[in-house]
Amino acid sequence: MSRIRGKDTGIEMRLRKALTEKGLHYRLYSNKIYGHPDIAFPSLKIAIFCDSEFWHGYHFEENKEKIHTNLSYWIPKIERNIARDIEVNNRLKEEGYLVLRYWGKEIETDLDRVVKEIMDAISIRKATLAYQKEISSFTTLGYIEKGDSYLLLYRNKKKNDVNEGKWIGVGGHLEKGETPLSCLKREVKEETGLDVLTSKYLGKIDFLNLKAKPERMYLYKIVSFSGELIPCNEGKLSWVKKEEMDSLPMWYGDRYFLPLLEKTDARPFRMTLYYDGDVLVDRIGPIYKKEKKAKKHAKRNHHKS
Repeated sequence: MSRIRGKDTGIEMRLRKALTEKGLHYRLYSNKIYGHPDIAFPSLKIAIFCDSEFWHGYHFEENKEKIHTNLSYWIPKIERNIARDIEVNNRLKEEGYLVLRYWGKEIETDLDRVVKEIMDAISIRKATLAYQKEISSFTTLGYIEKGDSYLLLYRNKKKNDVNEGKWIGVGGHLEKGETPLSCLKREVKEETGLDVLTSKYLGKIDFLNLKAKPERMYLYKIVSFSGELIPCNEGKLSWVKKEEMDSLPMWYGDRYFLPLLEKTDARPFRMTLYYDGDVLVDRIGPIYKKEKKAKKHAKRNHHKS
């Protein structure tokens, strides 16, 4: 077992050869990408791993019974590998990567399918990034908190509304000369009758849909307000308990950023959601801005003092 290669394994070489024949150019074991994926497309944020069944614990709860020698070494080692794979997946996803993992058997017996999945992923990610460059519309989206509930708007009154039949927060398009915050306050007042007193900026979400104009949404959590609710001419306003929100009809991608309303991380995030109609085709993020510069600045100040 100690002689098993960690790089340039047979399954890696086979997949790399197939991708090269498709005219693809990729990076190998990049030390700039967390986890050093076997194959990577950094500009598209796609990371691919070729996992051997033994080392990475294929159906491990069943197959560990087949290990009969040196159990005290192999079982903990493979369990650490499994935990490490999960850690790598989560870290890369937090950095906006699409992570694709394939077992050796898949590459050996179903290579055409594996290659097609990778080619499809590349095509989708290229389309996402290209469409993102067309954004020229900017909006705000706010979720007003009251105790264990958020104020949601069920959109069912506006003609040709891309949000028709869905529950969302309140907000709208920035007008000339407005900042996202001033737009949020105006839209909340117009749609709900409430005045925003305190809000927290959470991040920006690029909403891309082949059936609508691409837009960038600035997401806010509104933690204090004044005034009384008024009827909204775009739909029905309701206070919805946080634990019940997931059962409502909404954009599927909202389920990825709504939990972030409860996060204590002060750093704003970036997220991209790419739809074809109601179907979420691709998601990038949430990605949080790294704090390296801030740490370096603090270090420099410390040396000066």
